[in-house]
Amino acid sequence: MPTNRFTLQSFLSDENEAFHIARTTINSLHTLQLHQHNYAEVFWVKEGQGIHLINGEEVPVKKGTLCLIRPDDKHTFRLDKQQEQLVVTNIAFLTDSLDGYKQRYFPNATSYFWATSKLPFSIQLSLEQLNEISALTDRLWTYERNHLHLDFIMIHIFKVLKTISVNSSHVPHWLAFALDNFNSPETLRGGVQAFVALTGRTVAHVNRVLQEHLEQTLTETVIKVRLQYVCQQLIMTNSSIKSICFDCGFESVSYFYRLFKKHYSITPLDYRKRNHKIF
Repeated sequence: MPTNRFTLQSFLSDENEAFHIARTTINSLHTLQLHQHNYAEVFWVKEGQGIHLINGEEVPVKKGTLCLIRPDDKHTFRLDKQQEQLVVTNIAFLTDSLDGYKQRYFPNATSYFWATSKLPFSIQLSLEQLNEISALTDRLWTYERNHLHLDFIMIHIFKVLKTISVNSSHVPHWLAFALDNFNSPETLRGGVQAFVALTGRTVAHVNRVLQEHLEQTLTETVIKVRLQYVCQQLIMTNSSIKSICFDCGFESVSYFYRLFKKHYSITPLDYRKRNHKIF
């Protein structure tokens, strides 16, 4: 398949623009060109699923897939007949900005845009992360396409990637996803079964992997996350300790108090007094 080379300048309205942003709907009837370019690109799949043809490999992508494309990568997309469409948002910017990000934030980076592997860096966003990035990006359509607004979105994307990487660097992606999304009263009240449902695995398998990677059982994991939620609520809200206790799934206030003091060597009330600041 022949490879075309695109330049960012051909997409910009004037020389003062720092980036190009687009949202493209691809269907199985489209014939997309395999291409390289003189710019860096971040794209994510907003809807649908398909195949990312990248450096001679076929990589499945779906809603929430985010990928960082380096200037020398050769890529395009393909949909099979049973796949109706793929909605992709992409932001393209010159390597000068990429060099600046490396110097300021990632001086020793061997990942993200600076990975030396055959395939570029790619990660699966949670639905919440996808919606957040998409909402921020929607605001860019009405903004000037200058360096300030490029930094506005890219710093947020880097922050999300850094969070995911820290949480998932040594655990399977499905477990990292569960740990990242087991954080609301609805899921916390569901306890062990709600956590396992987020993983899509069996209780026994989740328990085994947790002990292997985090050296804690499924029950211990649920308790730990619930207590982290309690600490956050004690600091950030004026909700009663009893309501916070029930919100995160503890059915006994006395049991909750014993657990909290065991983990933090202080009562919930004293923890709030020590950390809750009024401005």
